[in-house]
Amino acid sequence: MKKEKSMAENALYKEDAERLANEIVDENPMVDILDIRMDPDLGGYVIVAYDYGADEEFTVDKVETWNAKRSQHIETHVTHGLSGKVHQKHGKTVGSIAGHWVEVKAEDWPDEICDAVENRRVPGESLLDLEPQLADAEVIYPGEGRAENYGFDGNYLAMVSSDGARVFRQIIKLANFTLEDQSDRVKDWRKLGFDISGKPEAPMVIPGTDEWDEEDVLEEVRDRLLDLSEKGYGAILVDGQTNTMAYAWLLAGVLGLKVIMGWEQKGATPISGFAGMGYTELLHYKEVEERL
Repeated sequence: MKKEKSMAENALYKEDAERLANEIVDENPMVDILDIRMDPDLGGYVIVAYDYGADEEFTVDKVETWNAKRSQHIETHVTHGLSGKVHQKHGKTVGSIAGHWVEVKAEDWPDEICDAVENRRVPGESLLDLEPQLADAEVIYPGEGRAENYGFDGNYLAMVSSDGARVFRQIIKLANFTLEDQSDRVKDWRKLGFDISGKPEAPMVIPGTDEWDEEDVLEEVRDRLLDLSEKGYGAILVDGQTNTMAYAWLLAGVLGLKVIMGWEQKGATPISGFAGMGYTELLHYKEVEERL
């Protein structure tokens, strides 16, 4: 009896299932919702979905089920850096690449992309190697080109064809997982390809106190990163060499979040005339494991 009561308490109402289904599709372009239906045995609604990346159908009967599936789904795409889907639009088979992309002016193209365009070759990794399903599309957004004309290089997506070239940069929603306000650097981060939230999101941890043991720090970091991930952030900004940052790096990798460290050069030096901001993307923990 207790088990049946527990199942009923965790069951999804129709409106909850519809809302969760919308969240799943918004967060994961590689997943399509096949059906939302009542399951008499569970006493609630279930979501039947299909993961094109894993080529499998799966069922979600509660939020916890999706959270477990979600982390697995993100991990399969973490090495790609992008995902896409194919759908029908006005009778045409259209492919779209997930994320927020803005077109880059030719004078701001990286040198390697300029060289590729000049030699009429696709730069970086072929889009079709990363997302083979896009081969079925007649046109790809952004850029409105053919799939075979696209290459993915870092945060840049380049379309090179006989008619010319267009280059797009991915704008990533960046959470400020430090203790320093970044509000006065929003424009600088935007130039680097990030929409940053200036508000500090990292916990204030005081080492050597009874209030914080290592498990407490881990749980606090986990809860905050889960919340940021659910809000649609694609990366976190970290700094320092604390236990908080160490846990954040590892957990962010599990959740599919990029980990960014910024640096700033105040002015010109005898060695370099550069002044401004830059960043480094830390390796995913699986890439570190491969080096062992």
